Amino acid sequence: MKRLIELHAPPVYMLEEFRRYCSLQRDQGALASLLVYLRRRGGWVQLNQIWREQGPASGGPFWNQTTLINKLEKLERLGVVSMERRILPSPRAEAKKKTNTFYRLNPATPLYPHIYGMLKIYKEGPDKYSSQLVEDPLDRLNQLASKSERGDPVVERELEVAMELIGEVFHVGGEEVGRMIKERMARKGQVARAESKRPP
Repeated sequence: MKRLIELHAPPVYMLEEFRRYCSLQRDQGALASLLVYLRRRGGWVQLNQIWREQGPASGGPFWNQTTLINKLEKLERLGVVSMERRILPSPRAEAKKKTNTFYRLNPATPLYPHIYGMLKIYKEGPDKYSSQLVEDPLDRLNQLASKSERGDPVVERELEVAMELIGEVFHVGGEEVGRMIKERMARKGQVARAESKRPP
């Protein structure tokens, strides 16, 4: 029964469960890094690739594959990520096939628009920007998502500042930033493509 509730949970319930799950994390960085990683990848990512890029071989935050899988499965139960299993040919023997697991961040989750809110962007040089996790990134994510659900006007002002920052990074005006955002949303299926072509 709890599994069914998690899979079909309304946004408010999902946020409460996610917040409770975050409170159990001894280190917020690992889970936050995983969410940012999936957000940057945008689409489906094979589990083996996630492990390669988030595990110790690439200097990632996960030292144990079981821990990574447990977090992905919990996020999937909460509806934060989606999981899909595909049967693909084995790279070592084309006649053999094996089941591969893929994950992606769920664009419908109320957390999705605020994932990058866990990052702070700083300027390294005249035309070079970098980012790193803020202190207590999961607390920051929950705060932004909760404000958005309540329609907090502060979030709107933060989005305006974010658009200004995008304009500075890419050296484009406000209309171009709006077009870039709508095109990205259209590619992710969040708005119709015809709508993305309208002037902001």
